[in-house]
Amino acid sequence: MESFEAREDLSPSLQRASEDDMKVLIEIEQSVPKTVVYSPMLTERGWQREMAEYTVDLIKLGDKSVGSIAYTEKEPGHVYISGVIVRAEYQGRGLATNAIQQVLNKFPNASRIDLVTHPDNPALKLYEFLGFKVEERKENYFGDGQPRLVLALTKE
Repeated sequence: MESFEAREDLSPSLQRASEDDMKVLIEIEQSVPKTVVYSPMLTERGWQREMAEYTVDLIKLGDKSVGSIAYTEKEPGHVYISGVIVRAEYQGRGLATNAIQQVLNKFPNASRIDLVTHPDNPALKLYEFLGFKVEERKENYFGDGQPRLVLALTKE
C-alpha cells in the first residue's frame, strides 16, 4: 500500500520562484512525460503568466530544485492550488505531500482549498489522503477534450 506521509529524512523547503528560475521550472516540467493526465508547461511565456496570477514556489531538497507548487488566495479563506509537480526521479517520496501541507499551513484560516486534476491522475490518491473530496466532474475543462475533477478541502 502506498504511503503519502511526508518523510522526516526528506524535508523539502519552499522557495519563491522568480523569472530567473524559468529554465529550472521548464526542466522540472520536462522530467515528467506528457500524457492526457499531465501536459507540461514548457515555455517562459507560460511561466510568466503563471507567476503573474499565482505564487510559484520551488520545492527544494537542499540546493536541488525537485519540483514546484503554484497557488493563490482567491479571496480571504479560499485558496486555489494551480499545480504541483515533482521531478519524475523524486516522485513517491512524500515531497508533494509535504509541499501541499506547507502551503496549507500558510493559510491556517482558509475554509476552502481547491484544485483541479484529471480523473486518471495518480496524484488523486494523494489529494484524497490529504482530505480533498471530489465535488464535480467537468468535461473538456481546459478545452483539450479531457475531463477534470474539481476537488476541495473544506474546514468548518
